[in-house]
Amino acid sequence: MSEASEADSSQEWLVVDDQELKSLAALSLDEAVAVRRWWQRLALSPVELKQLTPQPGLPRGVRAALRRCDTPDAALLTQAFRELWHLLPEATVESPFIEAQLEKWSCIALVLAELRNETPGKALAARLGQQASTGKPIMSELRFQQILTCRTPEELVQRLRRALALAGRSEMSAVRLADVVALWWREYSGEISARPTHRFGFMLANDYFGAAASYRHEDT
Repeated sequence: MSEASEADSSQEWLVVDDQELKSLAALSLDEAVAVRRWWQRLALSPVELKQLTPQPGLPRGVRAALRRCDTPDAALLTQAFRELWHLLPEATVESPFIEAQLEKWSCIALVLAELRNETPGKALAARLGQQASTGKPIMSELRFQQILTCRTPEELVQRLRRALALAGRSEMSAVRLADVVALWWREYSGEISARPTHRFGFMLANDYFGAAASYRHEDT
């Protein structure tokens, strides 16, 4: 490996650390790096962004236009999606299943556009299972179960957008959020992991009920 390649690899590990990478079930390292770099440019203020990367942020209206999209097809036509697509590795954008890749990544873009602030490493479901001011989880078990049973991409995007609104659009990892969407898509396409711990339902339920158990146990 050349010195330049080693430097690039080192930079990737700074963007997505080893612990976060190990938590991923459906994204590659290159995809995870692209997701975080894109989200940072999309959502962070110039001051925040300058501390993380020399890359300029995207115009504010770019994110707003993506958030106004109601469908994955509409998201495909936005500048925000094009910026994400151009950051993705060649193996992704040159896939023989290009139509499915485009729809999957448009769903990822739609969901990530709702995230205002992130906590690297923290899972969406763990955030939803946190204790709210009512003493109950931020998202009720009934609504959480509805995420687990989504049948269409449109339904998944709709429910995840609602979940992010309930969670204050903050305190979760952009990379892990994208991984949730990618994992759902993998199973939607008929690819079920042989490892139960890398399946959509198990991963989300484990994070959600694990977070809820931490304070429910204290109350007993």
